[in-house]
Amino acid sequence: MSEDPSHLFICFSSKDQATALQVVQFLEAEGLKCWISSRDILPGDNYQESIVTALEGARGIVFLFSEASSASAEIRKELSLAGSSSRPVFPLRLSPVTPTGALRYELATRQWIDIFPDREKALATLARTVRQVLTAPAGGGGHGFAAHAAAAAPSDAGPRARPSGIPLPGAGDRPPGTPIIAVGSAEFEAIRALLARHVGPIAKIYLQKAAAEARTTEDFCECLATQVSPSADRTAFLKAVRTHLARSSRS
Repeated sequence: MSEDPSHLFICFSSKDQATALQVVQFLEAEGLKCWISSRDILPGDNYQESIVTALEGARGIVFLFSEASSASAEIRKELSLAGSSSRPVFPLRLSPVTPTGALRYELATRQWIDIFPDREKALATLARTVRQVLTAPAGGGGHGFAAHAAAAAPSDAGPRARPSGIPLPGAGDRPPGTPIIAVGSAEFEAIRALLARHVGPIAKIYLQKAAAEARTTEDFCECLATQVSPSADRTAFLKAVRTHLARSSRS
């Protein structure tokens, strides 16, 4: 088929094809044209050339993040190509898995939307976010999007419980653009060291992103904790970070 210059490229593992087709159906019902290999590569077409052409013509990439896709070398190539061409990537997480290896690097500066536990709400969030990013003025910073928390929490959820000893500043307590902790500060380096025990040198990138995007210290802690597995390690990590932040707030 001829390439639509406004299409979204659907990046997925063949093992997740059923879900990928459901995502395409939803997005196209919302007026967002998609390109997906299982439908749009015709018999006799060169598969690799079709993928490259579709990626080059895409306005954005919807990446279905799962255990299967995280283990796929082809997926890593597609994401790398998307990154080199500065296409925005919209990760949609299909199950509670944590990125590892090369994918950890590819997703380090991006938030993802969880398709679970409410699929319809998550897909609506995805469609809304895609529109916002693709219609944003050039240079508006649309390549990263903070939709993970919006997809994971009900819209009518009340304030989260405050962990003992941790101040939770509201959005108005910090000037816009001011990070939770300053990059290079003693607090930053201490928390970076804690996270690096679990994820290695990429910890600095995760920390910079969380510090810049989190609205409260608890958001900051939880954002970092998503990079730590298994759950026992995550619990210990959260406790250590919260304790350190509480100590810093009293100093």
